[in-house]
Amino acid sequence: MANAADKNELIKENLIDIGLDNNEISQCIRLLENGRSSELERVLAEYRKQLLDSLHQYERRIDCLDYFTYKLKTEVSQYEK
Repeated sequence: MANAADKNELIKENLIDIGLDNNEISQCIRLLENGRSSELERVLAEYRKQLLDSLHQYERRIDCLDYFTYKLKTEVSQYEK
């Protein structure tokens, strides 16, 4: 069975992989250590929302880029005729 230090290190690695910065990681670990798991869940849910918002923003940009590229191709082909 893993000891507390190993468990905390695994948690820290997961929080790094999620993309949290050092301050956010420290906050999450403090919440966990103080038994405030519901508050930790709220913090992580908010971070997830931020990630999804960023993803949707990039999806919109990709859609605009695809449309712009399509329009360029169709307009250039009209001039080449």
